Amino acid sequence: MRVLLVVGKGGVGKTTLAAATAIAAARDGLRTLVVSTDPAHSLTDVLGLSTRGTSGEWRAAAAPQRVPGVVGLLDVLQIDTRARLDAAWTTLRRVVTDLLGDAGLDPLVADEVAAVPGVDEVLALLEVGSVATAYDAVVIDCAPTSETLRLLALPESLDRLVARGLPLDRRIERLVSGTGLTPATLDALDALDVLTAQLLEVRRMLTGPHAAVRLVTTPERVVLAETQRSRATIAMLGHHVDGVVVNRALVGEEWPAAVVERHREGLVSVRDRFADLPVRVAPYTEAEPVGVAALLELADVVLAGNDPMDLGAPRRDVAVGTDGDHWYLDVAVPGADVDDIGVATTADGDLVVDLGPHRRVLALPSVLRRCEVAGATIDLTDGSQVLRVRFEPEPELWSQRLVDRSGS
Repeated sequence: MRVLLVVGKGGVGKTTLAAATAIAAARDGLRTLVVSTDPAHSLTDVLGLSTRGTSGEWRAAAAPQRVPGVVGLLDVLQIDTRARLDAAWTTLRRVVTDLLGDAGLDPLVADEVAAVPGVDEVLALLEVGSVATAYDAVVIDCAPTSETLRLLALPESLDRLVARGLPLDRRIERLVSGTGLTPATLDALDALDVLTAQLLEVRRMLTGPHAAVRLVTTPERVVLAETQRSRATIAMLGHHVDGVVVNRALVGEEWPAAVVERHREGLVSVRDRFADLPVRVAPYTEAEPVGVAALLELADVVLAGNDPMDLGAPRRDVAVGTDGDHWYLDVAVPGADVDDIGVATTADGDLVVDLGPHRRVLALPSVLRRCEVAGATIDLTDGSQVLRVRFEPEPELWSQRLVDRSGS
């Protein structure tokens, strides 16, 4: 299964581009599902579906619905995260807070675990996962950028909070010490573990070798700046960005000269900011692209014969290597400002990378756990900006490793 997240600031046309991409994928023979987790719920409007159809209302539904008039198979699923998930999560939050408090967890930490923002969107993706296996391609029209970044960071954040708040060894200790945990508390903790595991599975789906993020922007200075920051954060969180689509570009002589010049400058800026990514341009049209035929025309302009699910950017992942004197670990942070980046290690030996308000915790391989952090720099590798963290072998740790291997 191939997964594409279409991400952008509110109002840039990401829903239109997601729908157009999905129609093109279906035409290419892929059984395709297009999904909206955006509370605005405009996906069915873009597809040209009436508010009421022969099979009932076109609105948030419990199951995918077939889109008529498409060459190939295309279903649409527009999830009402607020109506269908908020009530359930509110109940779970209350239970989790009460039971973790009963289990001896600090009330503030318990509330932090139970109040993690963005969980409704992620639970919506879990619902997508229950039907996604029936498809070859899934195109996800994401909520505006800030909500999407929160969504992408949530699975690891919740896993870390639960592990920190009440790890398994502490549960066992309380059980055997005589203080014990009530059956209700154990059931709640088990349910929270299951939820965390499901969220981590979502993350694996969204960061796997067949998943990508596509950025949608417009040729305006403020929007481009936000898109560049978003790209850096998305890459830092471990997601593959396959390209950028510049939407609604005024490039013809029929438009005011001053606006055309500003957009031309914006297009130059896009290619400078995203020099290592494929850039596609969707010109502004007087007629709004609504309906299957118009969306397919838009897809043909943007894709220019390329794979709808992959614009062709090279994949980059966390890389570990050595330069002879030091070991190093590279984390992609394309376009990030060095002043916004922070690096630290935890008591457990994990590496913490902060980029502005966003954080990623990396479990270091064993070779780096036997080293001390020697410094970090921003480097260019294969034309892409990376955070290179250098590690210096710690003799005592390496000696202990040799003793362990010898069985002494």
